[in-house]
Amino acid sequence: MYRPVSSPNRAFTLIELLVVIAIIAILAAILFPVFAQAREKARQTSCLSNMKQMGLAWFQYVQDYDETGPTIHGTNWVDGVDRITEYLALYPYVKNVDVWRCPSASGSDGTGWPDSAADALGVPRANGRRFNYGYNWGILIYAGGGLVGQEVPSVNAQGNPSDYQAGKPLAALVAPADVFVYSDSYDTYRQTMGSEAILSTYAGPRRNSGLRHNGRFNVCFADGHAKNMKWIGFSLGPIDAPSSPQLLVPAIESDRNKWCADPNEVLPYQTHGYGIPDMPCGGTLSNANIAAFGGTFWPN
Repeated sequence: MYRPVSSPNRAFTLIELLVVIAIIAILAAILFPVFAQAREKARQTSCLSNMKQMGLAWFQYVQDYDETGPTIHGTNWVDGVDRITEYLALYPYVKNVDVWRCPSASGSDGTGWPDSAADALGVPRANGRRFNYGYNWGILIYAGGGLVGQEVPSVNAQGNPSDYQAGKPLAALVAPADVFVYSDSYDTYRQTMGSEAILSTYAGPRRNSGLRHNGRFNVCFADGHAKNMKWIGFSLGPIDAPSSPQLLVPAIESDRNKWCADPNEVLPYQTHGYGIPDMPCGGTLSNANIAAFGGTFWPN
């Protein structure tokens, strides 16, 4: 009877092993970015949920306080107390300080909840937790134009200097569904989403793809809804110059009016030392003005 001769055991050759390793490497190179994008998309969705809660909290606050948003008080409005800002007023409508925390932000970045102000208002301390969203003070923050008016010098009850920016009534918002309340900031919570402050601690490459959600930021609006938007950075001067101020705007030019309670309101930029003429809020960050200011948009 014929019996086939069994072939001797044969090991893989070096070439075959290298081919298998190369295939695995190629697959990893393809799949790992996909996994990273999926993870970031999940974080972006969680962040958007935070935004939705904050937008609703602001809207509920306004309904409870004669249809007027919170006023921002400067340091020492109460002697020895940090700035009293909007999130302390909105806390009772959220009851979770972590709502102000973006899951995509670096754990080492962000400004802590001011415990002295929390104590003054009777809300919980942050215990070292950090916050990564900014409130709409306006395009260039101290000139107002957003949900608060321009900065006004004042004195506190003890006669010591302080300042405030008064919350605006809902009736002052021409189109609440098109007015920002909060947005992401990169990455430190700057208390404000003003264009000149939102990137003030950004340390990454000056490319839009390096922004927190792959060049997109989450925002919420004064009617309570939230959405994800494409944003772009620009530098006032050479992009790579360390001294060039960095600003951020929505990529779609018309969306830059969404800082404005009233796009036709003329803002006192000269009064607050911004070095540009007083002009309507709605046209401040047009492409033409950005070019005139010496702005250079970041690459994608």
